[in-house]
Amino acid sequence: MHALHYRESGEQASGNSPLLFLHGLFGSASNWGRVVSHFSATHRCILPDLRNHGRSFHTSDVGYQAQADDLIRLMNHLGIESANFIGHSMGGKVAMQLALEYPRRCNKLVVVDIAPVSYRHGFGEIIDSLRSIDLDLLGSRQEADNLLAGRLDNPGLRGFLLQNLVRDNGRWTWRLNLDALAQGQQEIVGFPVQRRRPFSGESLFIAGEKSGYINYRDHGVIQSLFPGATIVTIPGAGHWVYAEKPVLFIEQLEHFLRAS
Repeated sequence: MHALHYRESGEQASGNSPLLFLHGLFGSASNWGRVVSHFSATHRCILPDLRNHGRSFHTSDVGYQAQADDLIRLMNHLGIESANFIGHSMGGKVAMQLALEYPRRCNKLVVVDIAPVSYRHGFGEIIDSLRSIDLDLLGSRQEADNLLAGRLDNPGLRGFLLQNLVRDNGRWTWRLNLDALAQGQQEIVGFPVQRRRPFSGESLFIAGEKSGYINYRDHGVIQSLFPGATIVTIPGAGHWVYAEKPVLFIEQLEHFLRAS
């Protein structure tokens, strides 16, 4: 059975549960740098690369149950009985799935700018853009950015995606499993709909004011599955809430984790 690659930092102060930070689609453990730097002073922080991302294994199964099971195996390996989960976007859906299926393993749940619903938009254009680069002919990362600029006009998005472009044995390669992500696109933008018992623990949903990923229509679905949920909005933030407004994000997270 494959194991997730992960990073670990911090010291766990008495009474504090470990924190597991879950990145979003096309991301990796390194995305959480500033937030983890803050919390590692008081918490044991675990940052896995989710399957098909970062340094973790590639597989055709992109389902949320499989990803939740990956985390349970990681927790067992690390001797962690239960933890607090902080998941952004796709990582938020993984965290929700784990909380619903394995509630005893999740103390507190933080979901960042995503809801337990299916989204209509896809990400095929991004994958097509990455696939359009001939890695055998690529000379540099800057050249890759120039090529992507013709299809993706947001330089911040290009920079984020190009973190996945690495040199391996003298050749450029993507750490992302682009084939599996493309084929599993509908599963990733969806969320398992089977009837299930709600998660009775405390949960915090953090939305970005400028993002449309959590809207008022989603509040009822969130409350039905997570009746202990608090929903807050970070002013001026888009989808990457923790990167765009780190101070406000950390304040919300600290307050939630301190509350009994």
